[in-house]
Amino acid sequence: MSDSPLSLLRRHLQQAEERALFHALPHQIAHALHLSPRLTLETLVEALFQGDVILHWEVRCPACGHIQEMAGGFAHARHDYTCPACQTTSPLHLDHEVQVTFSPHPQRRVLSPAADDPAFREAMRQRFPPTTVHELMTIQAFRDWARDEPLPAGEYLEVQRLVVWFSDLTGSTALYARQGDPLAYHLVREHFDQVFDAVHQAQGVVVKTMGDGVMAVFLTGEQALRAALAAHRALADFNRHHALRGDQRLALKIGLHQGPAIVVTLNDRLDYFGTTVNVAARVSTLARSWETVFTEAVLTEPEVLNLAAAHDAEPFRAPVRGLADPLRLYRLRFPDVRQPSRDAGGSLNH
Repeated sequence: MSDSPLSLLRRHLQQAEERALFHALPHQIAHALHLSPRLTLETLVEALFQGDVILHWEVRCPACGHIQEMAGGFAHARHDYTCPACQTTSPLHLDHEVQVTFSPHPQRRVLSPAADDPAFREAMRQRFPPTTVHELMTIQAFRDWARDEPLPAGEYLEVQRLVVWFSDLTGSTALYARQGDPLAYHLVREHFDQVFDAVHQAQGVVVKTMGDGVMAVFLTGEQALRAALAAHRALADFNRHHALRGDQRLALKIGLHQGPAIVVTLNDRLDYFGTTVNVAARVSTLARSWETVFTEAVLTEPEVLNLAAAHDAEPFRAPVRGLADPLRLYRLRFPDVRQPSRDAGGSLNH
């Protein structure tokens, strides 16, 4: 039987040279463990809970590149940062300037002063990409942990780029009428498992539920669109499994938009606000059952272009409340989700 990722990490924490463990980059650890970056990050969060590692927030000044550890995490975060090296004040972006590293917890392994080797750390930064706090926030377990570390009252942090998903369930009214409240309620609640799993498998994270709806965020448009495809297919399987036919079938309508947002603590959880969130919510109302509607902003990635073309996305324009001009939008329809869809190739003119 192969070792679990947590076992591999614990062995690494005991056996690796000290310099490789002091403020180690997650991608650096992933390379050492021969694990994917995502699995490594999930394992590091688990190790954080287990007391195997400690988490460091590090701020890289956008003006001069100076790196400073930011103690206290969310509880002491401020949206503006003044660099001690160049005295430049600039906003903090959780997906850019604020990065994370990990070290062994002193109760697991005490590192000597020689572990603090700035030249070695800079060499690792040149070799491996950074991991931002916002990437860490797409790990569901970390979001749950952050409930105990709220941002200060009235404080916010910025994200330069994320994809916001809003989904809503259709068909639940007819289901309640035909199946009765207890069974229908059970099925409607169970559909969340299908949506949550699709979001998780695509490396997104669920922010909250609202009635029958779900808000989630992703780092890329490709992740969000693949999650939408998976969620539609999962709900089709769900209907077949529960023998839901005709107007009893449950379906999703999904809206996606990409852009900046602010992060706040609201109702004891990290939440997102801003124009991007508002537009995503309103775009979702333009979708019908078995449809995903997304904005042109989501279409900027080549991978999204390929997916959209492969699934015959239809361009259209529509007014969105709160915006002066109609938005250029794309509609993916799932007339028969039982049939396998292409997921590569094709072209899309926009």
